[in-house]
Amino acid sequence: MPCLYSAIEHKTLLDRIQMITNSTVRVLTASLSLIVFSAFSISVSAATLNAGAFCRPLATLMPERPDLPPLSDEEFVQLYADDALLQEREGISTFSGNVLMQRLGQVLRAKTVIYTRDTEVAHTDSEFTYWSDNLVVEGEGLKLRPNNQGEMHNASYWLMDRRGRGMADTVYQDSNTEARLIGTSFTTCDPDSEVWTLRAEETRIDLTANEGVSKNVTLRVFDVPVFYTPYLSYPLSDARKTGFLAPSMGSSNEVGTEFSIPFYWNLDPSYDLTLTPRVMSRRGVSLGAEFRYLTRTMTGSVQTEYLPNDSSTGENRTLFSFRNSGALTPNSNWFTDIVYDSVSDERYFEEFGTDLSVASTTHLEQRGDLYYFGYGWWGLARVQRFQTLDLNPQARPYARLPQIYLTTQIPEFNRRLNLNGHMEVVRFDRDLDEIPDVVGNRADMRLALSYPWRTPASFVIPQVSFRHTYYSLDDERDNAVLDDSPSRSLYTVSVDSGLFFERDTQLFNNNFLHTLEPRLYYRYTPYKDQSELPVFDTAEYDLTFGQLFRENRYSGADRVDDGNQLTLALTSRLLNSTNGNEYLRGSIGEIFYFDDIDVTLPSQAIIDDGSSSTVAEVAAQLTQYWNASTTVRWNRHDDNTEYSVWRLRYKRDSQHLVNLSYRLRESSDLEQTDVSWYWPVNNRWNMVGRWNYSLRDRKDLEIFAGLEYESCCWAMRGIVRRYLNNIEGDHLNGIFFQVELKGLGGVGRKADTFLEESIPGFQDRF
Repeated sequence: MPCLYSAIEHKTLLDRIQMITNSTVRVLTASLSLIVFSAFSISVSAATLNAGAFCRPLATLMPERPDLPPLSDEEFVQLYADDALLQEREGISTFSGNVLMQRLGQVLRAKTVIYTRDTEVAHTDSEFTYWSDNLVVEGEGLKLRPNNQGEMHNASYWLMDRRGRGMADTVYQDSNTEARLIGTSFTTCDPDSEVWTLRAEETRIDLTANEGVSKNVTLRVFDVPVFYTPYLSYPLSDARKTGFLAPSMGSSNEVGTEFSIPFYWNLDPSYDLTLTPRVMSRRGVSLGAEFRYLTRTMTGSVQTEYLPNDSSTGENRTLFSFRNSGALTPNSNWFTDIVYDSVSDERYFEEFGTDLSVASTTHLEQRGDLYYFGYGWWGLARVQRFQTLDLNPQARPYARLPQIYLTTQIPEFNRRLNLNGHMEVVRFDRDLDEIPDVVGNRADMRLALSYPWRTPASFVIPQVSFRHTYYSLDDERDNAVLDDSPSRSLYTVSVDSGLFFERDTQLFNNNFLHTLEPRLYYRYTPYKDQSELPVFDTAEYDLTFGQLFRENRYSGADRVDDGNQLTLALTSRLLNSTNGNEYLRGSIGEIFYFDDIDVTLPSQAIIDDGSSSTVAEVAAQLTQYWNASTTVRWNRHDDNTEYSVWRLRYKRDSQHLVNLSYRLRESSDLEQTDVSWYWPVNNRWNMVGRWNYSLRDRKDLEIFAGLEYESCCWAMRGIVRRYLNNIEGDHLNGIFFQVELKGLGGVGRKADTFLEESIPGFQDRF
């Protein structure tokens, strides 16, 4: 019959066993689990957490934990054994049979445990098994010595939090925080389908220094060595550690076959450096660097790329990018935001970009902002200019050198007078040698007084505003303006009003709340000739539903349009009566002009149609998985659709996703269709793809298709892509290939960001 030996009866023995065993297993846990995950400086991936659908349950692969009664509040350690022989004269205690030691959440089982009092050594030459919350270890020999020293032989282990398993020929514990492991291996695969294994000849673990060092590390795939390093150093926690990151490979028409492997340099807890050499068969070897820093109040980065003697052009190609944002001092009201981007030449993004949006970049911002937030107001001091990649000189925007902006930030109070406003002083400049034009200073001030009257069923917001703008100009054109200090003063009166009607209704045996929300907005601004005013930073807003209720159709201060107009709009919603979810929303609106609009930008015609285009929006949750939306802008005077977007999406879960869309914009001569999807073929294979097509040009803008494969311990993704790389219509071809060893990391050109940007609603599982 098993005997129970309490901690009081054999305190010395039990304390030695629990103390040495606990420290040994703590070091073993850190060494065996973290050696493999830190080998490539990659943490557990999301794919590891999703492995259960393809893997055998880990509980079926490891020894079953004994079912022992919980310890009482007075008990710290309990020891069970079939038999015990206590030799007091020799100082030897022998426990045999089914020996079980329980301490907190840990259990140790062995056939025999022998404790020698004089040497303070506890050992077993038989098989032993150890269980903790996240680790199970099974071995053929265990020896626990004084001073937290010990050793294990032929140990097999299972890591439950990472679903990993492996072996160690011998584990030597040299102290409470140091250990040596000989002949270790790790994998997340099932035993009958071990696709990959990571092995190390020798590993040293130092918990005090939070560091592990492995020698002769080999990654084997289908038992074939594919990666080897003679020396590897890594952290034993989530702390950053200097070392190589996952390599990347790919191919495209512009750069050819490319390979890069980043090196991460942990300089300090508050800053680091990543160096990325990039080998390109058609361009040469470039070096990229990213320096990141974090202070108590600021964060920022410096990124550079340098390609000496481009094999295709013979020129040096460079990129520089700087970001900085944050408060000047702790608890300060002063904040900064700095952006500075530049490249060596106009074709840099076209030749090294990965899609049309990057390749068609025409302006790089170089800006420094200083903010101050006061009580009820905030201010901005800015210097800003642009590097223009467009060869057309007229496309170069003005620089602001500098700009001072102050604005109120006062909460709006119902049924009370509210005052708000802003003031701006700015110097606009540009290179007059290339573009003879107007440069100069502009001061702009606007004040507005409103009295909102809001109830649960209605609102009325009358407002009157005054705006004054003054210029001090230098004109370098041949037909210089006569007045070098023009000014403009205007007032605007507006009234915004609306009603909210609602009723309970029932559709398809479900209760809904149906709303009807009419809205009227009247604005009057008198006409003032502004043709002699320059246009520094002003453009016309695109007409959307929200723009129907603005008091100026232009951004910037160079134009304030004359308006004697009324906006009529109507919105209706269908809401779930229980949870308030919106199932259907429709809006339609139009502006009616009582007078012609004479204030326009240069080269624009006077608006005399009597009304604006009609803007309509509809959004619907068709079913649990289907939703649709559309925006249409229709000019009833020309009987022409100026703008329309139609979207339809099916999303059942993260693996079942289809997007269909159609876009039309007459002003840009744009008409496109866009289809993207992510869909399973079967339990292990998934399809991913996109087809973006220009109907006007009869040309593919981007098309890619790929397959994903996922098993218990590894996954693979391959994508073939053809995309438009410049506005001239040249196409490039590229290949993405990515392999993920679950629990270890990935190799290949990363496709997650690319897919998330290309496929709305996509969530990467790799």
